[in-house]
Amino acid sequence: MPGPTVDPGARLLAVSAAGRDLAWAVGEQGLPASGTGGRPLALRWDGAAWSQTDVKHLSLNGSLRSVSGTSARCAWAVGEDRDGADRLLRWDGTTWRPTEYPGSEDPATVLTWVATGPDGAVWVAGQHEGLPKLLRRKGGAWAWTPPIPNATSATAPWRVRLGGGTDGGVYTVGDDLARWDEAGASADGASADGGKGKDKGTAKDKDKDNGVRAEGGWTVLPPVVGIRLGISDLLPTAADDIWAVGAAFGVGGPPGKPPGVVLSHFDGKEWTFVNGDTLPFKIGSLNAITDSGSSTGSARGPGLIGGWDFWDSSSAHYLRWNGTQWAGERGGANGVDAYVRDVASVPGPAGGAWSVGHSRNTSPDQTQFRIERYG
Repeated sequence: MPGPTVDPGARLLAVSAAGRDLAWAVGEQGLPASGTGGRPLALRWDGAAWSQTDVKHLSLNGSLRSVSGTSARCAWAVGEDRDGADRLLRWDGTTWRPTEYPGSEDPATVLTWVATGPDGAVWVAGQHEGLPKLLRRKGGAWAWTPPIPNATSATAPWRVRLGGGTDGGVYTVGDDLARWDEAGASADGASADGGKGKDKGTAKDKDKDNGVRAEGGWTVLPPVVGIRLGISDLLPTAADDIWAVGAAFGVGGPPGKPPGVVLSHFDGKEWTFVNGDTLPFKIGSLNAITDSGSSTGSARGPGLIGGWDFWDSSSAHYLRWNGTQWAGERGGANGVDAYVRDVASVPGPAGGAWSVGHSRNTSPDQTQFRIERYG
């Protein structure tokens, strides 16, 4: 799909849709051939065309990593600022405005991904005081959750996903896969004072059969195990119905060896891999997953996976859930290698999804952003 004219060297990293006639996409533009990154890029869909929204007034030295919106006057974005702490931005219907949050004065604070819920809550994955946490907004106030308990890494989770249907959990995607439950945190007395307090009388439990570990409002899921395996995204349609996508490089191999795709399902007890031989392609990566978009409530299920097909990247390669299995479908070809970074379902009876990414086998300053409508 044609997009607006932007500076050369542009990538789109995330997309969010509030309806058929409203969506946002963010990333960066002006990437140099080498050295530091580019400048922020923000786009908006009005039902007829994508246009660039001005962010120069923010003086943000970096990229926009993620965006999430629910209405024409309310969207949120997070971005990297190489001159200080990461930025939290709000779209007010006409422009992007900076928002202060606990830790916004600390250059070590990291914000990686944002998700908005139908109840108006906003959730941001990040790192605060050197630990992986969630930043949440409810009732107009921002606060950090306690850190993920016994995290295997201090690195910020790279995504946050909201549970679907009757699942009220908030999931982090990173070195640790974890679920935050607000009701559980309140019941167990977990800290809600910016993540500085200690659990009071918190019950800790570990299910010996499946490795699920609960502490306060957190439930740490068992890892998806593999050699040099990384999970890039989750789709939690229920606490016992979670899809994970990613890639695994396996043992050794020559320089430049491509990874194999990872697709796994969690039933509340354990992860089960989908055999790569049953998928349309198995060499490359699965980078993002979204729900069907056309249904509501507990009936909403898996919809679309965006990936990178190592053997044929002439167009984006998608996996679509047809009710019983994942089937392959191709996007449009435009003469450059396609790499999908994010997919987002379009709410409403018509369904469909947006996909964003960029060309791959080019120098940074020649990178072209990609955006297409699926369905």
